[in-house]
Amino acid sequence: MKETIIVMDDDISYSKKFCNQGNKLYGKTYNFLTFSNFKKTKEYIEEHKVESAIVSDSLLSSIEDMKLKALYVITEEDKDNKRIGKKLYIYKLQSAKEILDIVNEDICKRNEKSVGRKNEACKLILFYSPSYIKAKDEIIKKISKVVLKKKKVLIVDIDEFSNYKGNVGLSNVIYDYKENKICEEGLRREIVTDKDQDYIKSVTYPEDFNVINNIDLANIINEIMKIGYDYVFINADMSYVKCQYILNDADSIVLLRDKDMEKVDMLKAYLKNENQIDYKKITIFDIAKNDRSYMAAFCKQHFESKGTSRK
Repeated sequence: MKETIIVMDDDISYSKKFCNQGNKLYGKTYNFLTFSNFKKTKEYIEEHKVESAIVSDSLLSSIEDMKLKALYVITEEDKDNKRIGKKLYIYKLQSAKEILDIVNEDICKRNEKSVGRKNEACKLILFYSPSYIKAKDEIIKKISKVVLKKKKVLIVDIDEFSNYKGNVGLSNVIYDYKENKICEEGLRREIVTDKDQDYIKSVTYPEDFNVINNIDLANIINEIMKIGYDYVFINADMSYVKCQYILNDADSIVLLRDKDMEKVDMLKAYLKNENQIDYKKITIFDIAKNDRSYMAAFCKQHFESKGTSRK
């Protein structure tokens, strides 16, 4: 079934010509439609579950709250493509084919990513904070220690500076992934165990993350989830872009909140506004309350009766 893409510009004649060109070049894959009425546009998007729209930047405010997964914003202000959440800004003063090629490539990546999660038995938990928290690593270890009493847990660290010059970890996994050699045996070679806790440490050098994009990283995490754990905990750094697709895949997103509550609240508002993830997946861990009883209650609420029993 062909995917429908809405096209809207201030100049209706431009929209019509763009749709004609789109249907001519990509008609076997997409159906391009244009509207001049926002109410009808919204009704059509909701009724037909349209996921993508190409819209001029001047009309963005009128369409960005509609239930779309991707907005391709054509603009004359910047020649470089720029992504902000579900919006991808594309330079308008180039050929329709060049714009369509960019849109098609992005949709293909999104569809490729949507196939990713295959192991629903393993639960993916992303621990994230938009600001630096010194105690983050220790908190994740403590939560894991509680969960380990009944479940099997693997912590995967994606903080690019945490395993500097280490010879075991994600750099080797990334190499196998790029060479199409990623397998369970190779992944297990990168697991280290300390005090009954299993880890895959981060990259050897920060630039090792540069050879993959955020979709590749999410695909690597999906491969890791196939090797037999009840939970995979992602210990993330502050890079939102790096985590963007893992956020989509995660069964739960634990936002660690320290004294800087404003940044966490801003992030929550941003995620809700972008409408890219299920907002119900977000939970807050308040570091100020981090005592034994709070930790026990948190783990009981979020991990008890989930996954499978530890063997």
